[in-house]
Amino acid sequence: MIRNIYRKADELGWDGLSAVDRTAWYNRWVDDEMLGGVLTRYMPRERARMWIKDVPMKHYNRARSGIGPYADLVSTPLPSAYDIARIALGEDWTVLSGTLREKPNRCQVTDGQGQMLMIWGAPRNLKSLVWAGLNARVDALPSPIVVINLLQGERLTENERRRHQKVCELAGLAVRVITTRTTRSTSSGRESPPLRLPDG
Repeated sequence: MIRNIYRKADELGWDGLSAVDRTAWYNRWVDDEMLGGVLTRYMPRERARMWIKDVPMKHYNRARSGIGPYADLVSTPLPSAYDIARIALGEDWTVLSGTLREKPNRCQVTDGQGQMLMIWGAPRNLKSLVWAGLNARVDALPSPIVVINLLQGERLTENERRRHQKVCELAGLAVRVITTRTTRSTSSGRESPPLRLPDG
């Protein structure tokens, strides 16, 4: 069932939907015999709706990033932490095993000589990214870098870009803006996402 929910979210372009549109789709999914119809055999309709919102869809973007319990159920994954590191920092950078964390997505990366704490997410999550970076500095973790990941087709205005840069500078955090795109899983595994150069 979760795989079907994720497939429908992919088809709708979930990241681009407004809160009102998302609410409408939660209601439609509850009324769908193959989704909500299964759940409402065991729970009230409103509880089924909340389950869809608070369980699979709460994990949706983390799962697409290869993180969390539902990562193997997505059909259009986002670039992995390894991909993000290569795009934002360069081909020599890779993820240190066992350091991947979520809420927000972050991990330690190395080029074989130095280490950094890479924290990444969408522009709308800037507050969480910056807060994680500040906490990393307080906790004496490797030097944090914020990576703002735009999906193909998304844009930041010049004012937004300057504001993001200024917020990170005031927090003492390095920042990169990159553009990536989703990929489609195949029977042989996940395709390598086309790598895009950092935007700045």
